[in-house]
Amino acid sequence: MRSLGEIADTNPKWLVMDGDIDATWIESMNSVMDDNKILTLASNERIPLLGHMRMLFEIRDLKFASPATVSRAGILYISDTAGY
Repeated sequence: MRSLGEIADTNPKWLVMDGDIDATWIESMNSVMDDNKILTLASNERIPLLGHMRMLFEIRDLKFASPATVSRAGILYISDTAGY
């Protein structure tokens, strides 16, 4: 995220997070997903999500996501069973 933010152009940039949600790190992502759009690291470094940057989380379930995280995310559910 830091290196994408340092690229001088404003072409669209996508950060794709693919994997299970961990309760610890997903809470850190809440500040990125709210109006602040700033990731604050444990070292207190602040990394902005710029206007041309987007994040996509591809996860199996929301078992470890808090209501705060769920309320900040747009969720698309795709069933893995037949029948559309």
